[in-house]
Amino acid sequence: MMNNVNFPEGVLATLDSFFFDGRRPHAMLIDGASDEERAACAQLAAKMMVCENPAMTPCGECECCRKAAEQIHPDIVVYRKPDDKKSFVKADVKDMVGKAYLTPNEASTKVFIISELQNMTEESQNVLLKILEEPPVYTSFILTAQNSNSVIGTVLSRVVRLRLGKSSSASFSEKAISVVAELSKAVLSPYEIDRIVAVAPMEGNKQLTAEVLSMFCLVLRDAIAIKNNSQSRELADFEGCTEIAQRLSLGKILEMYEKTEELLRSLENNPNYTLLSAVFCAGL
Repeated sequence: MMNNVNFPEGVLATLDSFFFDGRRPHAMLIDGASDEERAACAQLAAKMMVCENPAMTPCGECECCRKAAEQIHPDIVVYRKPDDKKSFVKADVKDMVGKAYLTPNEASTKVFIISELQNMTEESQNVLLKILEEPPVYTSFILTAQNSNSVIGTVLSRVVRLRLGKSSSASFSEKAISVVAELSKAVLSPYEIDRIVAVAPMEGNKQLTAEVLSMFCLVLRDAIAIKNNSQSRELADFEGCTEIAQRLSLGKILEMYEKTEELLRSLENNPNYTLLSAVFCAGL
């Protein structure tokens, strides 16, 4: 693995899922773990984006993969905070936004890695937001950050998120675990009323809602890992993901994962919780 970093299979399975069936995320956020792990994961994701072999991404054999591995690919551009500054320079962010409209040199995609967003002011993140809202079809962005708290809500709402590091059911309250257990059963039911009943305890409770959505994201990531024949699990002590993997297609699990992530990000905007629950159930 790049930079001698060995990622858990569950992380790799989730990353692979972002490119399932010809997909390519236009923007993703990698957070958690160490600086080195985030940087290596960003380089791997960039390699997947420029790879010339759609049947096996990254193939590791094409010219784009070779250049990406050596970090000399002209269509993978890394932006970092200047060493002599406390944060990103706003002019540099504006320069990057301008270059995002230039067509790729060799690959079909131009990739911008924006390293460590905790070093970018809210003002500069708002400049970045403009290109994330309507990026050119040939441009993708990979953001890294120590944690999502350093990323403004409007930017979070425009990215798919890949969390690094391990979790367990013990990280969540008994109430959240109970709701997720019921939700994991309800998503297998053909009746929407079962999902409505399962998420009813979330109504009006932002903390519980955030916990449930966060944990359910991990459940779905485990289901994705199982679908990809990975033995690595985020929540090895939680059984609900196995039946989801067995009874639902990978496409459906990915759809639920994306919807859950989207709603989790929307919590930053203080939503109507009754409406949020309704949208959540409809999306599942």
